[in-house]
Order: sequence, then structure tokens, then C-alpha cells
Amino acid sequence: MTGIALMGAGRMGQVHAAAIVEAGARLAAIYDPVTAAAEGLAARTGARVASTAAEAMGDAAADAIVIATSSDTHVDLVLEAVKTGKPVLCEKPLASSYAAARKCVAAIGETAARRVFLGFNRRYDHGHASVRQAVHGGAVGRLEQLIITSRDPFPPPLDYVPRSGGLFRDMMIHDFDMARAITRQDFVSVTAHGSSIIDPEIGRLGDIDTAAVTLVAADGTIVTIHNSRRCAFGFDQRLEAFGSTGMVISDNPRQSGFQRFTNENPGTQAPILEFFMERYGPSYAAEIRLFLDCAREGRDMPVNAIDGLMAAYLAEAATASRKQGKTIELTGPDQEFANV
Repeated sequence: MTGIALMGAGRMGQVHAAAIVEAGARLAAIYDPVTAAAEGLAARTGARVASTAAEAMGDAAADAIVIATSSDTHVDLVLEAVKTGKPVLCEKPLASSYAAARKCVAAIGETAARRVFLGFNRRYDHGHASVRQAVHGGAVGRLEQLIITSRDPFPPPLDYVPRSGGLFRDMMIHDFDMARAITRQDFVSVTAHGSSIIDPEIGRLGDIDTAAVTLVAADGTIVTIHNSRRCAFGFDQRLEAFGSTGMVISDNPRQSGFQRFTNENPGTQAPILEFFMERYGPSYAAEIRLFLDCAREGRDMPVNAIDGLMAAYLAEAATASRKQGKTIELTGPDQEFANV
């Protein structure tokens, strides 16, 4: 059974801990600067608590490393983890800024970057993966429009906002990766709009909670992304790919197949799932299994630090577009952005 050194015992650390067990691996060592969090997770999983990240990564029982700490710590931990020579999975985003993502990839080199698995778990959601496979298989003909909707049921804690890097870099980063994975296109422009209308305090902290972004691909395909930090009816996660011969959709799964038929509510369905572990729990386990398979076979990770860099590039362009109030023409990953 493969042993994992887990960096982080907060919400995402606990998500990955559950996925590691579900995937048939085990937690060997856990590090978190909040010792009580590490001890609590270790007590539930049988792992040992390490006093430093280096100690956890170097544990003899740890065959691979999973980084699930806050976004602003990812780069330093990736650089340290790569030096061990062990396979590394880093939760998204690669970094809390595009500049930091570029420095990370430059520091480890492109070859090593392709061996760092980036945690864009939504690629492995069954519905979303089915849309991607259908588009790539020609089921909709020539892809013309891709619509991505991602709305959380409630905003994050306010103390998370300043550390997150912002909605585009932290939340919509999943959707930028999904757009790249489905279209397999380079994008030539980004237009972004954002507001802070759910909680004005998020705006005072320098972020937004409501956003829409339009990406135009090199072949003219248009991608529209909608994000919101609040959704009154649950975790709203949908894809719609429309093409010359048809359309495919990944809809919200329901809590059950139950439906109620009355005069007032004919055909009312069961509610959608509440939040990301209910919806994406299986995708995290699938992600870990794929990561370990690639590690055992010594091959490049199918979604890696280069993909993390390119998603960060689109997030930075969207941030610049919103702040400058104009469409940003994209020239390539070496592009510099002002006022972001």
C-alpha cells in the first residue's frame, strides 16, 4: 500500500486524506503548522504527525507527497517536495499569482514540472469527463460554444479572502483549466466582469464574489464562464458544449431520483447536492488513483504544473481585464500584465 506524506490538515487536507484512503493508499505522515489540526487528522487515520514539512516529506514510509495547504504556500512546498525525488501532487492553484507560478516552473524546469500532478480534480468528475470525451470524439461536430457554470452555496470565511489570491486565481481557476481541457485551443482574448454584491466586505478586502468571463479561442470558439460565491439552492456545477451537430451537457446531480407531482409543483425534483465533497468526492479519489498510477509507471502527469501555469495565465489576464475595464488580447505565456 502506497504511503503518502500530506501537507495540510485543514479543509482541503481532510478532503485529500479521505480520497487517499478511498483510493487504496494510506497516510504515512501529516504536517500542518496548526499542530492540533494535524493531530486530529492523524488520530483518525493512523498517520504520524511531523514537526516540519521537510520531516514529513522525508518520512521513510512516504512514497509520494500531496500538498493541500493554503494557496500562498504551494510554491515553496512544491520546490521542497521536488527535491526529494518523490512523486508530487499539488492542490490547485499552483501559486497564488501568475508571477509566482512562472517562477516555480522556471525553478524546477519543464521536465520536472510535467511530473508534478496539479489537482484540477473536476477533470475526473464523471459528467464533466463525459462532456470532454464527447467533444473530443466529435459528438457535437465543430465546437462553437462552451458554457461553464460554477456557483458555491455560500461565501468562504472572510479571513480566507486575502490569502486566496482572488476569485479568478482561486475559484475560477478550475474553469479556466476545464476550458483548456475541453477546447484544446489557445485563447486569443479574455474579457472579464466582476462585482462584490453578495457581501460588501469581500469587496473591501479587494476581491469579488460574482463574475463572468468570456474567452475567445484561436478558432473562434467562445467560452463563457459564470462564477458566484453564493447559490441559494446548492452547489451549482454545470457544463454545456454546443456544436454544429448537437449539444452535450453535464448537469447537477440530485440528492436522489425522487420527484413530487402536485398541482402546485408538477414534476419537482429532489434538491441538487450541497457542496463540493458531495459532488466531487469520487473525482478526488479518481485523481489520487491516476496520480499513483502515473507515479508507478514513471510517466508524465496528464494534468501537471504546466497546466497550472497556463490556467494561472488566464486568471491573471481576467484579473487585468476586470481592473482595466477592457478586453485583454493574449499573446502568450510570457505576457506581462499591468495593474494586477
